[in-house]
Amino acid sequence: MYLPFKLFKIIFCTLLLIISILCYDPTERKYHSGVVIDDRLLIFGGDTNITELTFELFYLDLSKSFDNNNLTWVLIPEGSLPVYTYDSAAVLSSDNYNYTIYLIGGFMRNKNTFDYDYSNLVYAYNYPASTWSTQPGGDSVPPRQNMKGVIDNSGIIYIFGGFNATNVEESEYIGTDYNDMNILNTAKMTWSTLDISANLPNKCAGYTANILPSGIIVYTGGLEQVSDNANLTLVNMNEIKLFDTNEYEWSYINATGDEIDPRWYFSSVLTPDGNIIIFGGCTRNFTIVNPKLATLNTSKDPFEWFWFIPNSSKANTPPSIYGHTANLYYDYMMIITFGYNIDNQTYNSQVYLYDIKNNTWVTIFISIANNTIPFVQVSTYPTPTPSFSIPTSTFPIIIVMIIVIIGFIAISIVIFISCRNKERNSSS
Repeated sequence: MYLPFKLFKIIFCTLLLIISILCYDPTERKYHSGVVIDDRLLIFGGDTNITELTFELFYLDLSKSFDNNNLTWVLIPEGSLPVYTYDSAAVLSSDNYNYTIYLIGGFMRNKNTFDYDYSNLVYAYNYPASTWSTQPGGDSVPPRQNMKGVIDNSGIIYIFGGFNATNVEESEYIGTDYNDMNILNTAKMTWSTLDISANLPNKCAGYTANILPSGIIVYTGGLEQVSDNANLTLVNMNEIKLFDTNEYEWSYINATGDEIDPRWYFSSVLTPDGNIIIFGGCTRNFTIVNPKLATLNTSKDPFEWFWFIPNSSKANTPPSIYGHTANLYYDYMMIITFGYNIDNQTYNSQVYLYDIKNNTWVTIFISIANNTIPFVQVSTYPTPTPSFSIPTSTFPIIIVMIIVIIGFIAISIVIFISCRNKERNSSS
């Protein structure tokens, strides 16, 4: 009788593990990072509303259609982050389809001591193998937070400015802002700070960055410091910073068009037609900005801002949030995840969908994974490329496993009852 009972416990625990992976419900968060690859929206890090530190790596399954009230989150147990981090930059490198996500900077805490630990500035996640490794951080690159990274066609990652907190125990973080340009050569795995003295921008953090096909990086918004002793102020959204990755030169452009409130902790995606769509964000004091959604047309000279109320019902419009992420899936859907809800002062657990072709907020995600070539994308560099052939969804396998396990449980129960009846008959 002991053996069937032990078998039952093993099978039951295995079933619970599978269900926990299949029905994963992630903690709401802000200041996280997101990368789309192989029909999965991977979520890295983030500041949660709980005291326990979380290290899970998980993804939203984009290979199947869903509505935003019935999300398919999947946990990757073997992909647990090596550190607890938020306010970092996640950049995807897809050289020869050897997909690696570089997690750079942020507020990092040791998994064992929970102390702030900046001994490693860069972690690399090998997507096919689902393994993490540390990468060289350079001799002179300090820890950075609240910055964005983009990657060019040659595999060089660009990190502009950002903030380096020297005291994170106070009610307000104390630290230094920067205006330098650091690069990571992913082919040689070398860090360097570019020696640029002409036309330098102000020290800045909390901006968005998007790289155009021409190799020009477009920086919008954020908090800047105009001089060493000046207070941080929001950047005028018409004052656009441009960095030429071909010439390593800075330039500037004054955008025209509609008035857009200055902001930080907002998101942006670059569409195939050259538009940069921004969403959300907040003021210096974390209050609401308007409009929530705006578009920068980079095909015009000078660039032009415009905004409008999407052709959807107000019921589908997201609340005012900041600290979220936005990722473009193929050329039609902007997916917004998590963040902090300014309207009700709570961490947000929702996902919002914006159809960029029809300019409307929707609640239904229609997957096109089975109708087109697979897709790889990070929110700042929208270049579709062929993907290696690994399953994009494990649900059929998991369902079969659950059926088999349930069968084993039923058999074990029958064996248990049979053995118990035999013992009773023998004793009588």
